[in-house]
Amino acid sequence: MFCNAAGRGAPFEVALVGVDGPAEIQAQNGLRMRVSEGLGRPDAVLVPGGGWGNRAERGAWAQARRGVLPERLVALSGSLRWVASVCSGATLLAEAGLLRGRTATTNRGLLAELAASGVTVVTNRVVDEGTVVTAGGLTAGLDLGLWLVAREAGVELAQQVATGLEYEPRGEVWRHGATEPVLPPT
Repeated sequence: MFCNAAGRGAPFEVALVGVDGPAEIQAQNGLRMRVSEGLGRPDAVLVPGGGWGNRAERGAWAQARRGVLPERLVALSGSLRWVASVCSGATLLAEAGLLRGRTATTNRGLLAELAASGVTVVTNRVVDEGTVVTAGGLTAGLDLGLWLVAREAGVELAQQVATGLEYEPRGEVWRHGATEPVLPPT
């Protein structure tokens, strides 16, 4: 969503980065990606999930146990416009303390665990708490991306992105205790 929006004029510079710098990353289901740079000092961060529910050797659970990524996120949090998460990335944010006193969502299989960490949990696909935005399971990440494009670059551009990708947003965003559609109807 962000790259598509940038191609349509949004002021986004998007990079896939690794907390330890350039590396090959293997996703939970075997997909391998090469990241060419480290986390640096971005103005926004999107934390992916995966690997929490099954306590995998790679993914959000492993990163939380290792501690480096949560520490970096905490260190950056004061200078970030926003930090967002998809799926079990929210549980990593909770471990870092970034969801303390906030409302959030995550993969439905982890809602109870997220609630047990002291987070107010809702089942909306996207939860916008201003500087922290969370999304439910994997496909809710599409709605999160459109929501953030609309929030940061305008609803019209987000609608162009959705149309160009032939994607119809679904569900509602929780914000300030109320719900609203990911994108207003056209």
